[in-house]
Amino acid sequence: MYKVLARKYRPTKLSEIIGQDIAVRILKNAIDADRLHHAILLAGPMGVGKTSTARIIAKSLNCEKGTSSEPCNECESCISITKGKSVDVVEIDGASNRKVDDARNIIESVKYPPLKSRFKIYIIDEVHMLTIEAFNALLKTIEEPPDYVKFIFATTAMEKIPDTILSRCQIITLKKIPTDLIKIKLKGIAEKENVKIEDGALDIIAFASFGSMRVAEGYLDRCIAYKPEDLTQSDVSRVVGVSEKKTIEEYFSDILSKNTSSALSKLQLLDERDANFEIFVRQCIDFLLGLQDVVLEHKTALLNIYYTALIDIKQKVEPLSVLNVATHKASAVLSLEQVESIIEKLSNMEFSDIPDNKQNETVYDNGNSAAEESKPEKKETSNLQSTDSSELDENVRLILKEFEGKIITVEKLNK
Repeated sequence: MYKVLARKYRPTKLSEIIGQDIAVRILKNAIDADRLHHAILLAGPMGVGKTSTARIIAKSLNCEKGTSSEPCNECESCISITKGKSVDVVEIDGASNRKVDDARNIIESVKYPPLKSRFKIYIIDEVHMLTIEAFNALLKTIEEPPDYVKFIFATTAMEKIPDTILSRCQIITLKKIPTDLIKIKLKGIAEKENVKIEDGALDIIAFASFGSMRVAEGYLDRCIAYKPEDLTQSDVSRVVGVSEKKTIEEYFSDILSKNTSSALSKLQLLDERDANFEIFVRQCIDFLLGLQDVVLEHKTALLNIYYTALIDIKQKVEPLSVLNVATHKASAVLSLEQVESIIEKLSNMEFSDIPDNKQNETVYDNGNSAAEESKPEKKETSNLQSTDSSELDENVRLILKEFEGKIITVEKLNK
């Protein structure tokens, strides 16, 4: 039976875990010094090695050759744990065993010592899925378990776990794996599988995985199934749904030249090719971050537009519609003028530049204009005409700007 790459090349020792140097060092020193906490919480994004780390800890504690951070992976205990068949290492899915009755079953079984191993170990995956009642039932057991019991929890949402549970655990955080390390491991896997793949194709997979080794291995599996040998950058791009760098450059070339229709047609073509638009937006953000020949304010506005688009897509808004709107916004950004530039122009304006029929209007803070009603106000306006712009800004705090036929105060502009 075929075993998927993510399972076939799963790490079996702490030294094989990549991209988690701090977590590995903490666990290695704790195991070797016999200072491992009785309840450990492994927290981090999906596919970074939480369950694999939990199994390695279990093997390290129960290896027949002695407790060690580097289990032998050859004894009966190590092999049974690797296969998930050890009677003393209980793996529980928190999503399907989340009720208080399931917690009571754990509490009841804790009373019995291990049959063959040093420790009885409970690995609870996605522990945040347990109900509050189940967590409360486990509080005392997690705080003071028997000496032969260890709890190892794994979660992708630590914020959903009650503080009462967190305070009873040693929390070890696993982070997203850097793309360069993912690429190195994928290259090693491809060599072992006798698959030729271009270096640029590995870059695409590593980028699309978003720091998840499991996702990256899944993509590689899919690409090999599509074309068992000589995988090119174009092949991988088509399978994974990632746009090539050239496509991103051409898209933003249209944006920067305000050729909106051409940019929209490229999006339509990508949609027809089943491109992954979430990855596309991330590529856009990366491209903008590296862009040098754009005014900082415009660059910031563009980043904000595509970051908002990314959030909308993650919230399941129709991706093509989101990107069509983002494209129109991005094209319009380059026509915007900085506030400082507007203020500088206004400071150099003469009051006489404003049309005569608008000079007698004033804008109040609520935005409603009113015609002057008394002669003293006309006299004040006359005085304004004779005042130079610097004195006007100093004494009256007005910015003279012809905007929809009204004079706008500085306070109004600041709001």
